[in-house]
Amino acid sequence: MKPITFEEAYYIKLGRKGEWEQSSITKDRARIGWDSQTLEDINHHNWDKICKQLKKQFMDNGVTDKGAPTRDLNALRAFVESTSDDVWITFYKGRLWWCRLMGPVRSDKISKYRKTKGHWSDQDIKKNLLLINQISGRLSKIQRFQGTVCRVKETADLRRLLNHELSKESRAIEVAKETLVKKVESGLHLLHWRDFETLIDLLFTNAGWHRLSMVGNTMKYVDIECEEPITKDLYQIQVKSAAAVTDFTQYSKKFSRRGFKRLYFVVHSPSPDLTSYKPEDKNVELVLPKRLAQMVVDLGLTDWLLKKIK
Repeated sequence: MKPITFEEAYYIKLGRKGEWEQSSITKDRARIGWDSQTLEDINHHNWDKICKQLKKQFMDNGVTDKGAPTRDLNALRAFVESTSDDVWITFYKGRLWWCRLMGPVRSDKISKYRKTKGHWSDQDIKKNLLLINQISGRLSKIQRFQGTVCRVKETADLRRLLNHELSKESRAIEVAKETLVKKVESGLHLLHWRDFETLIDLLFTNAGWHRLSMVGNTMKYVDIECEEPITKDLYQIQVKSAAAVTDFTQYSKKFSRRGFKRLYFVVHSPSPDLTSYKPEDKNVELVLPKRLAQMVVDLGLTDWLLKKIK
């Protein structure tokens, strides 16, 4: 797929308190106000006439800010004169949406509008949702803009976002993290079996789960029992320093499904056959060193591991 290219980008607020958001996005339109200006004046770019109208409107409404009419006119001009080479964004239902505009300004019983070229999209080029809580604050802060239209200054950020590209800083951090995970995976093999049990306990409790049984208790086929605090589902965890497929299948057969949603079989030194093994029982999950290392890094236990293997 070709990259999404553009030089200029704009933000549009779709009505007061978002009153036109749904209508705009579902009907492939970008809606504006400017009720007192005619379509003829707008589409014929009669900017001097419109400027005089806006100055009178603001004066009649008691607005003392002398720059307000000019800012309003500039916003309207940006909307009207924008070509399909530009990108327009807005925020709706927790996501960033983007489109391009085409054709003249029209009107219906709701408002004036321009049609979008294609549809409004809430996805990047890779079909990932553009969730507001997962995008740069430099972009998400634009939704606090009080006017109707403004130019997006952070075009480089927006271009990377829509094309699913990383900044050089983000990529450098990602590479460093990948290297760290590999180093942690190697370090897991140096843990004493009792320290390994402690680590697994810490991983699940750091993830917010509640331990119901003591680590290494007297239960024959399980080391830890946990409760997921939101759903109240119960889980069992079996911890092994080393194991093969025969060990895994043995514990799978012994797993008591009564009252427990899943058994996690965790091992830091699996045999070659276990490393490539694909469990058939979806209620028994195999957790191997690569995934464990990722959990250690993500849950902030790298320093704990360093102290145990130094």
